[in-house]
Amino acid sequence: MTEKKQLSKRIISIPGPKTQSWIKRYYDVFGSHSNISIESAEGCTFQDVDGNRFLVLANSTDIAGYSNHKILGAAEKQLKKNISRAAGSPILIEFTEKLLGKVPKALRTGRVNFTSSGTETVELAISLARAYTGRPIIISYHDSHHGFIGTPYQVSGDPRIKSTWPAKISDIIHIPYPKCYRCPFKLHYSDCDLLCLDYLHNTLETVVLPDQVAALLFEPILVNGGMYVPPKKYMEGIVKLCRDNGILLIMDEVYTGIGKSGKFLTMEHWNITPEILCIGKAIGGGFPLSAVVTKREVTDETFGGVRFTGTFSGNLVACSTGLATLNYLEEKQLDVNAMEVGNYLMESLKDISEEKKRIGDIRGMGLLIGIDLVEDKDSKVADGSYATIIEKKALENGLIIRRVGRYRNVLALTPPLILNKTQVDEALAIFAKIID
Repeated sequence: MTEKKQLSKRIISIPGPKTQSWIKRYYDVFGSHSNISIESAEGCTFQDVDGNRFLVLANSTDIAGYSNHKILGAAEKQLKKNISRAAGSPILIEFTEKLLGKVPKALRTGRVNFTSSGTETVELAISLARAYTGRPIIISYHDSHHGFIGTPYQVSGDPRIKSTWPAKISDIIHIPYPKCYRCPFKLHYSDCDLLCLDYLHNTLETVVLPDQVAALLFEPILVNGGMYVPPKKYMEGIVKLCRDNGILLIMDEVYTGIGKSGKFLTMEHWNITPEILCIGKAIGGGFPLSAVVTKREVTDETFGGVRFTGTFSGNLVACSTGLATLNYLEEKQLDVNAMEVGNYLMESLKDISEEKKRIGDIRGMGLLIGIDLVEDKDSKVADGSYATIIEKKALENGLIIRRVGRYRNVLALTPPLILNKTQVDEALAIFAKIID
């Protein structure tokens, strides 16, 4: 693949006539809208049905790049052998052993419960936590996102997600996430004394007793909630609180894991090992695969060992592409690239933001970056309408991004981890042109 081919290229107006036709047909069968119709994908780019090429900075699964030859080769090889899960299959065992070798040391002798989606991992993780502790309560966070059905709906802290689901939330407690730029207590990190952590302690005194709480469910970066990175002292505080009170720590790394933050798992930045780890999205190399990794006793003392949760959990083709993904991650040091290119992108964005009154904050870690758009820097008033305009303008200029956050005002940049500085420069040129 040549460098030139990876960059965005506009051939005709966006959306083109073929795209408009497919978008209409999409709406007719799904009842929801799309703004692009993809014909093919390669590297960090999409090409639509009209021939327009886009640089993609909104990706959650294909960390090794779209149509990666190593991953496609692994899929083809396994397709010729066996597709569905089979007990004792070499590829299932090889992938599981490889995965366990990547997680923190205390989890390497643990169990891997495979699922097909991130939503399923959270459902299973909570079931395990409640069964193991014999306690009913789960503590989650405002603006969190853990899935779209069942218990993951209930623990997600976004009321828009749950508005169409009759969720029973009497056994779930939501607390404020440590969002320093938009502190819910209107304080500044330099002099807040971590009031958000005190809030959690107070919750365990005034709302529920610690011996009723099964687990604390935490996203180490609040991606869909606005790309917030918690302070180190907060992370240390929740670990101590959980350990002191027999509360299991569930780390939801479905979005943040597999090299995106500059380490294999984001929680490694704080040397944290939970009792239960949820991973997904990128782990299958674009194929549907997720997993719950637990300390051995959590699974063994509840389920009597791993029980596969569905017909397609641990699918052999997905395990094959998952193994190829982990090997490619190591071979190309994608986590290192994520940190280096991510730092370059973040620092460049901060330089641009100094001249742009509508950029309130640039935050993130590795290639998980958020651009917080505001009415003006002093007020910090979130401007979701402006973010919608920027998202549309970016698309028209060959750049795919997406909006996240409570007010949908944060532009989330989460590209494949093969992104290079030439592509970053192209994206920056577009941002500088369309913002303000």
